[in-house]
Amino acid sequence: MANLFGTVVLSITALFFLSTTWSSFSNPKQFGERLGFAIPGADGLNEIRSQYGGFFLAAAVCGAMALVGIIPHSTAYIVNGTIFGGLIAGRLASLFPDGGIKKYGPLIRMLFVIDALGFILAMVAFILDRSH
Repeated sequence: MANLFGTVVLSITALFFLSTTWSSFSNPKQFGERLGFAIPGADGLNEIRSQYGGFFLAAAVCGAMALVGIIPHSTAYIVNGTIFGGLIAGRLASLFPDGGIKKYGPLIRMLFVIDALGFILAMVAFILDRSH
């Protein structure tokens, strides 16, 4: 059961990471604007591609490597937990100074849910993996 659960978690997160990679590489200006960034030139486009495209590509590769048995699943769970944990920690730390969740648009509100869920699922998969 734990192995199937972990495989599903890694598959879903790898697809999410690949989707983020594709969106940020293929249209970095639109990607940034959807997140609330104004991208005036090549510097900003490069940052979107590197910070979102490159970073999430590396995470997707890590998940894929775990799925095909090149690295342990637990390694990919730690990577996912670190990514999603850091993202949700930053989002939660921003709530008070930004004036609360109502100040954010629908995409950022959805990312609160995605990041929290990604963190929880990665940690549950890690714990189940370690118990076997």
